[in-house]
Amino acid sequence: MGFLATSASICYFQVTGTLNPENKFQECADKLAAEGFRSIEQSADELSTGWVQFDDYDSSEFSSLHSCWRDHYLCFSLRQDRRRIPAALLKREIIRLCEKFLEQQPTLKYVPKSEKEQIRDQARSSLLARTLPTPSFYDVIWDTDQQLLRFCSLGQNTIDSFQGLFHQTFPGLRLQIFHPLARAVKILPEQLRDSLQQANKSQTENILEQIEANRWLGTDFLQWLFYRTLNSDSRYQVTASGPLLDKQPFTAFLDNRLVLIGGGQEGLQKIVVAGPQDHYLEVRAALQQGKQIEEATIHLQQNEDDGWKLTLKGERFQFGSFRTPMIRPEKDPNDDPQAEAEAAFFTKIAVIEEGEQMFNSLLKTFLELRLGEQWPKEQTAILTWLKE
Repeated sequence: MGFLATSASICYFQVTGTLNPENKFQECADKLAAEGFRSIEQSADELSTGWVQFDDYDSSEFSSLHSCWRDHYLCFSLRQDRRRIPAALLKREIIRLCEKFLEQQPTLKYVPKSEKEQIRDQARSSLLARTLPTPSFYDVIWDTDQQLLRFCSLGQNTIDSFQGLFHQTFPGLRLQIFHPLARAVKILPEQLRDSLQQANKSQTENILEQIEANRWLGTDFLQWLFYRTLNSDSRYQVTASGPLLDKQPFTAFLDNRLVLIGGGQEGLQKIVVAGPQDHYLEVRAALQQGKQIEEATIHLQQNEDDGWKLTLKGERFQFGSFRTPMIRPEKDPNDDPQAEAEAAFFTKIAVIEEGEQMFNSLLKTFLELRLGEQWPKEQTAILTWLKE
């Protein structure tokens, strides 16, 4: 689903490097147009990837600044058109061409290997030419003030394609996954960053190593929130920066779905617990056995009417199915469609940032405890409760 839908999965990146402040608006539009999407409908190509406009997936011209800029947000979309041939259909076409070949070569009983490879390529090319490409669209919202980029997909192949095309389009910039350690550094006060660095288990600055070595950030956070969900009133206050007022109250809790992983006698085991639970006895038993919560659905609420929901991927802090309060713009036939589209965007980005601010506040509350002197006491209380 796109960014403006009720829910969207978001992968977060930090952008390093700077845009030309004197001409960044026109320069970005020109760079996006240079790598714009090119249709393959009239060809037999299997794949085409390029940028299209955020509000018009059929346009890759970026002829005006408005086509990609919303204030300080650079908005565009990745489009991928791919032809897919069903395996059964390809097999039938190969058999048909092999039979035709043997009819023309009556002295042969079998198709030679070299000929069969050519027939396979011929069958594939023939079917590709008769197959319409299937388009896919993935929105990109780049906050150029915060250098924070939101990409609306969690598929690894899609993320890899996006990163490759982004670096090709903006060669002076670099994307880095906004992983748990990087997020923690950004939201923590200066006095706690030394404690975080001491807890950092990575030996290098390599991003993948930092993610793998510090999986404890996700697993400890989700286990703590699981404990708090069942043993507290789930009330918190806004303490991270963002559009909401400082110390504004909100509630946060886990519900609906948890994914646990851990080693067993037969290798890595995965447990999925879904649906409403009274006491989560199955989850508590799994945690006692050494398994860890890898993924969970988090609910954030300001009141009964305004609620956010996301599935947190604990390894990288990606937001799956990030659902925000419903946006119901007032329709007036006399309104300018462009102005309505802009209003919908700014309303959506506002509620997205509010949800992110509450999540960051929740994470900050955990980190202040996790890196402080009270953590051993809290950890003991959690372990004691699991054994009850």
